[in-house]
Amino acid sequence: MSRLKVREFKKKGGRQLWVAYVLIPTLLLTVGFSLEARGALKVVATTTTLASFFQEVGGDRVEVKSITRKNQDPHYVEAKPSYMVILRQADLFASVGLDLEVGWIGLIQRGAKNSRIQEGQPGFFEAGNHVEVIEVPEGKVDRSQGDVHPYGNPHFHLDPMRAIKAVQAVEAKLVELDPKSKEIYLKRSKDFQKRIASKIDLWKKRVKASGVKNVITYHKSLNYFIRFFGLEKIGNIEPKPGVPPTAKHIIGLIKLMKEKKVLCILNESYFEDTAARRLQKVTGAHVEIVDVEVQSYYTELIDSLVRSIEACGKGRN
Repeated sequence: MSRLKVREFKKKGGRQLWVAYVLIPTLLLTVGFSLEARGALKVVATTTTLASFFQEVGGDRVEVKSITRKNQDPHYVEAKPSYMVILRQADLFASVGLDLEVGWIGLIQRGAKNSRIQEGQPGFFEAGNHVEVIEVPEGKVDRSQGDVHPYGNPHFHLDPMRAIKAVQAVEAKLVELDPKSKEIYLKRSKDFQKRIASKIDLWKKRVKASGVKNVITYHKSLNYFIRFFGLEKIGNIEPKPGVPPTAKHIIGLIKLMKEKKVLCILNESYFEDTAARRLQKVTGAHVEIVDVEVQSYYTELIDSLVRSIEACGKGRN
């Protein structure tokens, strides 16, 4: 079983250092970090969740790093030169796609000067191309609508069945780049998919037993999770994606929450919670600050979200 920690890129004493967390298979703890000598594929992913998928499937055949941390908004990332440096040596650059990283991914790709990982090349991967997405806008999309994703909601990993589809695509990409390790990738992928699938029924039972029927969230990050587990989304604290809440919008949410008897406010951990706390104070609903990206294991991420629903049902904060 692998363990995820998220990497940051920092400078100290004029040298580039890795400070952080990486998915480290137990085997590597005993044999050391001789990945290059063993011919491991160097994979850089834009999010910790996508990094965890590659590590779970790849095992010690891959060396995986994540650009973002689990509590960092992947929509807005500074295109640091240190990211370009690490991408320069990458065999594969894996993105969520669907314009999640549109504001910064092109900058670090170009700055890396690595032809392998450019769009359209074998060393570039977009997970969003391999799953069915929701909330694809109809008609014209412009800035007046906020930060709308024209290709649909990119947070599909919070639906366990769509996560399994993404894992299958990860498997196929690794087999394409490293066919000699095909059987390893197929077995690890199959085992990982089984671990996810085996927990779905219990997760659904726990959500149902919580008594929570509807929720408010800050952003649209949790919409896949909400739909998958049969909850109703009443509204967002953001009036529009990427737009901070106004007093008028909060007043409208308070009225709506009272009418719908909303028990649960889920506030993504990379957004401030001032508005959520105000809603809590006025309506009596319960606030849960939730992660939407992997810290350790994918199943732990979904389990933590289920626990947050249960906490709302029990009235804990």
